[in-house]
Amino acid sequence: MLELKLNGHYKNTQLKLKVYNMEDFITSVVQDNILTLTINRPKARNALNQAMYLLLAQGLETAQQDDAIHVVMIKGTVDIFCAGNDMQDFQAMSQGQADQYGARFMRALINCDKPIVAAVNGSAMGIGTTMLQFVDFLYLSPTAIFQTPFVAMGLCPELGSSELLAQQIGVRKARAMLLAGESMLANEAVTLGFANEVCDSPDDAALQRAITLAKLAPIAMRTSKAMLMRESRQQLLDIVEYENKSLAYLVTQPECREAVSAFMEKRQPDFNRC
Repeated sequence: MLELKLNGHYKNTQLKLKVYNMEDFITSVVQDNILTLTINRPKARNALNQAMYLLLAQGLETAQQDDAIHVVMIKGTVDIFCAGNDMQDFQAMSQGQADQYGARFMRALINCDKPIVAAVNGSAMGIGTTMLQFVDFLYLSPTAIFQTPFVAMGLCPELGSSELLAQQIGVRKARAMLLAGESMLANEAVTLGFANEVCDSPDDAALQRAITLAKLAPIAMRTSKAMLMRESRQQLLDIVEYENKSLAYLVTQPECREAVSAFMEKRQPDFNRC
């Protein structure tokens, strides 16, 4: 077993199962060679703030480095996966505060050679959708819904979605999502090849898949996933860097500030005021 700590140092333990609380928002469990990362901030609809990005990045980096971890599983809570980026963070960034850990999480996700399994209950917004482009197996509840309302927020695609999403779900659907904020429902996600299956209990289905994967030859598994990413990994890292530079500019512009203010004030944005 491995203990994940906020300061980035790790400590081995002989316990078969232990749960570590990460600022109450990200929990990590290591059991039977499976690292389970749970997004656990239901009062904010599991929106990700900078501290949560750091903790998710540390978890993925640990999985990459530790031979005792064979599989990573990512899930949210029982009724929502992730509402995207924390709006208060967006507000701070619109006033000039730099992203500290979001890009680190993105790089850790792309660089992870361990198989990643995810379960989605309810909505996955923004980065809640785009992070799922990089999981190897994805299980959904019937209520799962995906949305990338970047333009509506005065922003642009992120986490490689400007290139990768069209490859996964087709050009027309990707443009409808990235430009118009159109939703993708659970059955549609399976039909388009974004997810594996819609099921009554995606958490259970994802766990069973993770258990099966964890029993397979770990070096062969890691080598095989690295092969699958060999041609695209550096390209994706370059795309993410380009997207993040565009985001860093747009988030400080009047359109994004208006969108964030409108969200906080519970009104429709008026971009003619910008």
